[in-house]
Amino acid sequence: MPSESAYMIVERVSGKHDLKEIKRGLDQLHGVTSVSVNPSHNLVAVDYDSSGTSYDAIEHQLNKLGYEVAADASNINTR
Repeated sequence: MPSESAYMIVERVSGKHDLKEIKRGLDQLHGVTSVSVNPSHNLVAVDYDSSGTSYDAIEHQLNKLGYEVAADASNINTR
């Protein structure tokens, strides 16, 4: 099982409703193993099995949910 992680800066993430909507929407994708949302940094982190889904499919799902990916945050450290 090839495990990968995707880190994305997503616009307009605020409040518990957005957090739940993003988590619920991404959890529906086959291969997604975990979803974490940090609203203070507009950061969405997704762990996934790359044989079941892809970075592009995750980004597409976020777009379908109404959230625009502003940037790939793979190289951003928010600690």
